[in-house]
Amino acid sequence: MRKFKRVTTVIGIVLVVILVCGFLLLKAPLYYQVRSYAVMFVYSTFEKKFSLLDQNNMVMKIPGGSSTPEKDWFPFVMTFNDDKGFSDFMGRNLSLTILYNFGAFSWSSSSSAFFDKNSPYFNSFYGGYVVKDNESNKIYGFTEEGELDLEETFAIPQYDYKYLVLQSLGCPASKLKMEVLSKEITKNIRYVGYDDWVRIDSLMLVNSPEHKFKGNRRAYIQYGNPLIKEKDEEFKLMTTYGRIYARYFPEFQSTVYLYIMSPNLNTVNQCDEAILGKSVIAAK
Repeated sequence: MRKFKRVTTVIGIVLVVILVCGFLLLKAPLYYQVRSYAVMFVYSTFEKKFSLLDQNNMVMKIPGGSSTPEKDWFPFVMTFNDDKGFSDFMGRNLSLTILYNFGAFSWSSSSSAFFDKNSPYFNSFYGGYVVKDNESNKIYGFTEEGELDLEETFAIPQYDYKYLVLQSLGCPASKLKMEVLSKEITKNIRYVGYDDWVRIDSLMLVNSPEHKFKGNRRAYIQYGNPLIKEKDEEFKLMTTYGRIYARYFPEFQSTVYLYIMSPNLNTVNQCDEAILGKSVIAAK
């Protein structure tokens, strides 16, 4: 009987410790990082099963933050599909798979670097787009003469940033902004093992993601909590750099874009050299 009581007491103490630790974890900055990793890994794995990559028997491996010694980017690249939303936006039947990554969490903050304006990874993304036109033999993003279609090319990051990122953070439709201020096009580039890429470097006017915390928005699960102070302006305008590599892959009947976006030009160049340029595109 005494032994049973001791066991019961020990179990009770262990349960109390677990509950206390769980409560403290929920209040600690580490919780937001762990939550983001867990939820986004499961969700991204689910999305991959319905992606153009799976449909095309295509491998598109873009390194994540775990590939570098620095704590710079989220550990892994995530996948999201939005065929209907992008089709409605463009007015025709298209398939769109988005691969993306953003600035890492720090161990001492409930927010990722995406919201930290003092970080070189503030409002920064990189990843890839895979697009297929389902209505005709038209190649998305290129003219019949094989020239880059700038309007269709920029339509993807505009849709992505304005309607998938900013609106998920609560930015009013009347404030949504992504305007190309200048651009430079370079043709016939060899990149990630293939010739004939077109590179577009641009300067854009966009909304900052900074805003006041508002309830439990689902976007906070992946990015963490916003850091703006009460007196600061929400979603104010800022300039940012963009870099896009575009190429049509006839073997997949899809156009592939690899992209980087950051207000810090050094971040763009470093990401290009250390991460994006090491991507692998191949058939399964």
